[in-house]
Amino acid sequence: MRVARELIVGDPWRLGGYRLAGRLGAGALGVVYEGYGQGGERVAVTVLHGRPGGEAPAEAAAARRVASSCTASVLDADLDGPRPYIVSRYVEGPSLRRAGRVFGGDDLHGLAAAVATALTALHDAGVVHRDLTPDNVILGGDGPRVIGFGTAPGRVMSLTATGLRARVPSYTAPEVFTGGAAGTAADVFAWGGIVLYAATGEDPFAAGSLGAVMHRILSLDPDLGPLPRLLRPLAAAALAKDPHARPAARDLLIALLPGRAPDPGTAALLRAGTEMAARIRTACDDPGLGALAESAYAALGPADRERAPAVFLRLVAIAPDGQPVAREARVPAGSERVLRGFAGLVAHRREGTRLVHQALPYAWPRLGEWIEADRARLVARERFARLLPLLPVALAVLALLAAGVIVAGRIV
Repeated sequence: MRVARELIVGDPWRLGGYRLAGRLGAGALGVVYEGYGQGGERVAVTVLHGRPGGEAPAEAAAARRVASSCTASVLDADLDGPRPYIVSRYVEGPSLRRAGRVFGGDDLHGLAAAVATALTALHDAGVVHRDLTPDNVILGGDGPRVIGFGTAPGRVMSLTATGLRARVPSYTAPEVFTGGAAGTAADVFAWGGIVLYAATGEDPFAAGSLGAVMHRILSLDPDLGPLPRLLRPLAAAALAKDPHARPAARDLLIALLPGRAPDPGTAALLRAGTEMAARIRTACDDPGLGALAESAYAALGPADRERAPAVFLRLVAIAPDGQPVAREARVPAGSERVLRGFAGLVAHRREGTRLVHQALPYAWPRLGEWIEADRARLVARERFARLLPLLPVALAVLALLAAGVIVAGRIV
């Protein structure tokens, strides 16, 4: 199960109309969060490093034109704000690296076609991925999908230990190490590495140091023996040291779809690749916050289900813009079983109780219904809470006024 880690100090909990539930990962390009839209839809939000309006946001805008064939569709973006971000469809399922699975036969062929389909869609839209690794291939329930595109800078990285480690250098094309830009041919090189990884479970060109990895990529050819006969020459061509000698992603996909016309239209090609990828079935245990919360609620006894609304409504406030936000508060006595049932979603301490994820009011429809049914009282409570700090001042003013009246009365 792919579980988002809690937000840390400095992380945003809200971007535009999206609430962030936790961190899915971080790297040289930015931080990826699990998020939820106002309608409860689950999304992946990538917050980009660097200044607004730079090279990465410019290409991210092009990513919105990419066909959704074996990719995670880009749904929204704000590239000019103080924190440029891209919102894409959340693909449920493990990454190729985390799946712990070695592919062979038709499944390996289908995986190779899926990644080639995604690259064809990207390149057709004028987008270069530049960060294609097993971590960015998700084994979704409807077939493998490529994520994480539209965010990488044109010069993939500086040749520093930190940059290389963050970008998994085994999938970095040779021309990048010699100062060249990572173009579509670099994506094709990464495709060859991913196909070999899927067949063996090991990163190609792996070595004990970054320098050794660079040497292997620049000078050695990996052992393609584990690949089946059809894939072996395609992977060898994709892993050519000279970028001009590599085939285009489109040519790889045509070669992987036997019986197709030599040059089918792009739409037909992408459709055929997506159909082949959909034959790969992956067990998925990746529930969203709403599903986890509803499962916990269903496991409660009848009496605790009746207590649950009072508990959760204590932990929610209504912000001045009318949106629900999480707050820390003391819960009603006798709520211990409810808190235990929601362990992992609710944090209980002596000082108070809080929701672990700010996004839970968006993600869990039942909680949203409770909030709407009790909105008037929640708004009144927050107004009173905002006025409460002013009460001592008001009492002091009244006391002074009263004292002034008494003094004036004595003078009269």
